[in-house]
Order: sequence, then C-alpha cells, then structure tokens
Amino acid sequence: MSVSEQVSVTGSTRRGFLRSAAIVGGAVATIAAIGGGPLATVAHAAPGPGPADARSDGAGRSVAIFGAGVAGLTAAHELIERGFEVAVYERKELGGKARTIFSDKGLPGEHGFRFWPGFYRNLTDNMRRTPFPGNPNGCWDNLTRATTYLHSGAGRHDLTIPFPFPVPAIPSPITPQNFIDSVASVFETVFRLPPWEAVFAAQKLGVFVTSCDERKLGQWDNVAWNDYMRADWSSPEYGRFMADGIIRNLAAIKSANASTLSIGIVGEATVWSVLTFGNDEGGSVDRVLNGPTSTRWLDPWVAHLKGLGVQFHVGWELEGFDISGQRVASAQVSTPGGRQSLDADWFISAIPVDKFQPMIDEKMLAADGTLADILQLETDWMNGLQFFLRERAPVTTGHVNYVDSPWALTSISQGQFWKGGLAAYGDGSVQDCLSVIISDWNTPGMFNGKKARDCTPEEISAEAWAQIKAHLNDTDDVLRDGMLHSWMLDPAIEGSGTPAVSNDEPLFIQSPGSWALRPTSATGVENMFLAGDWVKTDVNVTTMEGANEGGRQAVNALLKAAGSAERPCKIEVLAKAPWWEPFKAVDRERYRAGQSNVFDIFDARTP
Repeated sequence: MSVSEQVSVTGSTRRGFLRSAAIVGGAVATIAAIGGGPLATVAHAAPGPGPADARSDGAGRSVAIFGAGVAGLTAAHELIERGFEVAVYERKELGGKARTIFSDKGLPGEHGFRFWPGFYRNLTDNMRRTPFPGNPNGCWDNLTRATTYLHSGAGRHDLTIPFPFPVPAIPSPITPQNFIDSVASVFETVFRLPPWEAVFAAQKLGVFVTSCDERKLGQWDNVAWNDYMRADWSSPEYGRFMADGIIRNLAAIKSANASTLSIGIVGEATVWSVLTFGNDEGGSVDRVLNGPTSTRWLDPWVAHLKGLGVQFHVGWELEGFDISGQRVASAQVSTPGGRQSLDADWFISAIPVDKFQPMIDEKMLAADGTLADILQLETDWMNGLQFFLRERAPVTTGHVNYVDSPWALTSISQGQFWKGGLAAYGDGSVQDCLSVIISDWNTPGMFNGKKARDCTPEEISAEAWAQIKAHLNDTDDVLRDGMLHSWMLDPAIEGSGTPAVSNDEPLFIQSPGSWALRPTSATGVENMFLAGDWVKTDVNVTTMEGANEGGRQAVNALLKAAGSAERPCKIEVLAKAPWWEPFKAVDRERYRAGQSNVFDIFDARTP
C-alpha cells in the first residue's frame, strides 16, 4: 500500500528543527544524495467526506476556527480569500506559541526563538501575501540569514559550521557506496569520530535514504533514533553528535523516544536546504526575523486578516462540540461573559493536540472511531528562557547548541539580527537578548543537580546561565555576570518550584509509532476539520511549517466537503532525490518479503 493510499484509508522559529545542520552539516559532502521524506504524497487535497450545500448567496459559508496560532491564522487567511465568513476564537493570545512575549520590564522575548529553514515554502507564501510597510514582498522581506551554526562543548572542541557550507564535489553517478564513503570521511574529519563509528553512522544514513516509503512508515517510524543509530553501543563522542547531542534539540524530544522516520525527514530536508535544492526563493538553511516575531510578522498578519473581514475573539476557549449524528450542531465555548453556544456551517479545530484531546467524547467517537488514536499522542516541554544583556553578545551569527548541557540548551543572540537592536524597548539599556530554549526538563543540572521542572524560576535561570557559561567561557569570557540586565522564563511554565508545576504550552512530539495515530485534517464528522502540526503533514515534525501545512489541508478538506468551486490551497512538499528510486524499488520488494534493507548490516528490528 502506498503512502497516499494509507492516508486515504486512515482518513515549522526554530521550534522543531533546531540545528540538525550539525548532524547533517557534515553529510552535505554528498547528501545531494538525500531526497524528500516519505510523506511527499500527503497533501494537495485532503480527503473529504462528500459534498454539502455551499450556495453562492452566502448560506453554508460560515466557518468557526478555534485557535489563533499559525494553523488557525493560515486557515483564516485561505478561507477569507475564498469568500467564506470567518470567525477565529482564541483562548489566550493571537499568534499562539509563535507570538512574542513581553517581560514585566517591556522587553521582547519568544516562547522559542524562530527558525525559517529554506525548505519552508508554504509558510513563506502566506508571509509574502501579508503586507508590511515598505516591503515589496510583505512580511517575507523581514527574514534575514543566519550564517553560522556553533556546536559548543563544555571544556572541549567546538565546531562552527558556516552557511553556505563549502560542499566538495558530489560523486557522479551517486551510488550507496560512494555516498557512505564520502559521508564517513566527513564524519571522521569534521566530527572527529573513530573510523569504524564514522562508517557505521554513514551506513545507517545510507539505509534510510534507500528505504522505500512502506519501510519508512511501517518500520522506521516504530524505531527510536537512539536504537536505529545504536548510540548506546558507541562512544560518548558518537552519542554527542549522532544521538542526544543533536537530536534532543530538533524538537521537544530525545533520541530514546524520537521516531527515526521524523529525524530522517528532518535530516534529508536540512541537507537539501544546505545544498539550496528545493528551497524557498532566496532561502537558506537558517533564516530568522529582523525583529520580534509579533511586530515583524504576526501583528501585521492579524491586521491584514481583519482588513479582509476575519473576526477575532480573544479569551474564548473551546470546551467541546455538540455532535448530532455525523455533524457538529454547535460548539460550546467559555467567554469573558460566560459559557456560550456557537453556531456555524463549518468548524476547524486549530488548537494544540493536548487541548483537543479533552474534546473527544462518545458522540465524536461514534461519528469517527479513529479519533480515539489522538488520545495516545504525546507532548513534551520545550520552552524559552530570555537573558536580556547590557552588552552585545553575538557568540556566533546563528544558532548555538550547547551539546554537553544536561538541560539540552540552545540559543541565539537576537540583537545582531534585529533592526535597531533592543534599545527601543524597556529602559533603553538592553543591547541584546540571548534567547535560550530548555528542551530537557527531566535531567539533573550540571551545577545544582536538580531537574528543571523541579526548580524555581530563579533556580532555572541561575542553572541555565551557569551551563551556558561552562560552554562559552572555557576559552574566553564571552559571558560575564555583570552583562545580565534581567531574565524572563516563559510564563507557560506555571507553578515552578512546586509539586504542581505544569506547562500550559507543551509541544507535540513524534514518538515511535505516532504516525499511524495521527489524524488527517478531514474527519468522519462531516463539518469538523483538524489543523495543526500534529495532524499528518508532509513535513511531519512540530514546526510552524507543519502548522501552516495543517491549516491548508483543513481548508482543502472543507472545500471538498462543501462542493466548492474555489481553488484548493497549493501545498508544497519536500524535495525527493530521483536517483534513489531504483534502490527504493528493490527495497519495496524486500520489505514486502519481510527482509531487511540490503544495506542494513544490523537490522534495527533486532537488538
């Protein structure tokens, strides 16, 4: 069964991809050899339940969208341009997790710093269509390139990768053998891995790129990356580069519970981006905004949608759907004025997976029993900690991965990218913002020995600052305590330092086996559609691009259900390498026969 057939039957800030360039940055020596993900056939028109009445006089064209994050704003943008009546309901703040968060001192920070790799092509389309004063290409012109990536160790070798990466001559023709040889050479020389480990790692990447879609979905999605790469059998240095040292920063995930399918897709897409193949026009492997996310993108987007007629209601939280038979009759919401019932012709849920799970009740399951799988999807914590500095601390002209930090810290120095810096905010004395992400909240710290989730906000700040200094100050005093003006922990972390600590905004993670559990945007509830980075999307991982793609899929499913003559949303899919297709064809037959990939010396199905 093909991927597209499976989808029919079953129905991204840096946020997601943080710095996979280090794991594949070396592999760029030959990974023109790596193509797009196995999900490339999921997309252009999500399956719909059948035509309904959508008359040209406006009847049957009202849409209620719940959630004003990237997925909800995308759906609103596409629908309002197609003549629908759109109302968006948001429980918290417009922009969702992508929004800028201001400290009590008026300083701008982020839930997580933003990252627009070159293979983002759907999200950037909406940015081009969002006007911004003085920009011919709208908000898209506010993107600027980050030119380096720093892989920083504590008291040992650091690795700086420049963008664009100096790519050696690519072998022609590309074969699995010269692919493995070339990648192994880079892993040995750049990452300083022992020769046998370099060859083994390259061989495992060769297995993935020559695996057919059926194996990627049926086998590799069920195998953790840590097991696939045999990280527990290898040296600490191997683990730092090929397992948790990199993978735990791709999303709120660790190599022990990261699907090999998802990590493989990230690697393939990132390498293509490095090689400028399949990129957004003018795109590079690492792009960021030239100012706070809300002011440079989200606020103009909301203003544009309001101008087109979209209605926004903030402080309105979805509590459930009233389902009659196969349709939503109304939605129940809590509002600043009390509980209320909402009527609409069509309903799109663009809320995060952890917020949608409580919506699933017996009536919803009676209409579509497969939605029960959503209850098994998992989330994890990945939240921002902002250090506001009195001096510039660029560190590197891009993102930094603190590879030995037990809290899986990563950062970017915002001041060097923001027009006018930060002097216009707060009391005017702040010159930089070291925007940090904590991806591991469950491992004891280097200095206080406590898990981040067990610490008070003050302890979190002090320990993260100490971990970063241990990485950056081993050769020079990059950061000094006197530089620190103030700090801000993401307010989504509630009850820090108490047993009741919680995270109001966790992220969906792609744990092994999660692909089969994820829904499509169309459901068995005829007028209810799902949008977000947790539905089945081609990009697969938790990103703004995935959220945008999910929003577009929900619109396409709605258009089909409405029998609308409006054009469907175009959905760009990840690039694929044609030269691997003969090897994938052979692997398809081997997979159907129950055999391992021909290049898989150690079949990951066995210990």
